[in-house]
Amino acid sequence: MFKYIKTGLRSTLNQPFSILVLFLYRFGWGMVLYKLAQSLILPMLHRYPNVEGLESQNQLFLAEAQFVLLKTDISHSVLWLLAALLVIRMVLTPLLNAGLLFSLSNPHYNAGYRFVRGIKELWKSYALLYAGQTLLTLLPLWWVLPRMKTGFLSARTYPEMASELLPLLALLLGYSFVVRLCFLYLQLGRATSHSAGRALRIAVKSLPMMLGVAVLLLLAASLCSLAVLGSTIVWAGFWMLVLYQAYRFIQTLFSVWGIASQQEIYTARAER
Repeated sequence: MFKYIKTGLRSTLNQPFSILVLFLYRFGWGMVLYKLAQSLILPMLHRYPNVEGLESQNQLFLAEAQFVLLKTDISHSVLWLLAALLVIRMVLTPLLNAGLLFSLSNPHYNAGYRFVRGIKELWKSYALLYAGQTLLTLLPLWWVLPRMKTGFLSARTYPEMASELLPLLALLLGYSFVVRLCFLYLQLGRATSHSAGRALRIAVKSLPMMLGVAVLLLLAASLCSLAVLGSTIVWAGFWMLVLYQAYRFIQTLFSVWGIASQQEIYTARAER
């Protein structure tokens, strides 16, 4: 297991172009969402009553906000904008996946060339795989959401609510995690010109190994996130902003590292 993590890190460090592209994508996406949230939240905060101790003012503010959201069309433009951003993300994700996985599977090409070539050659099949992954990920919601609603409405206390909802959430997250890994192996198979059946057989045979590697790297990334979150309590200002941007780069590095480690497992199993 640690062998694949080590070789995956070595492969990751040989992907400077892919890491830079993904980092800039995440940075740009984060800035867009930040500006959107800022444009929505700041006007609301300006209208929040600054008179302390007057509960009636707070109730009036909440009633006004509820009326504006439910009785006017002010939220329509925001919802359309969010839908447009979601569509853009769904279009860009398979393109970036195609460039990255082709780059990992073909290290003998030039870094920038192999990334662009991967997009040109694989974007159609990766778009179909991404659509299938999204559909399978959302499919259990037809079963989970009604049960979550029932558990939410029937619970009398927060512990009772947690005991009803948390197992369903854990089951849904675990299912989504396995589906994502299986489709990652399908994408790796497509990048190496293997059939979907062969890629799935490799995924099934490698299931314990690929889950172990994925969980270990997820834990490492989570610990890194907690360290950055803890530092926000101590630091503030310019240096915190610098650390946060560096953390975005580390996030990208961990993401590519996880995929590269799975690619190493896939390659080792495919050669047997």
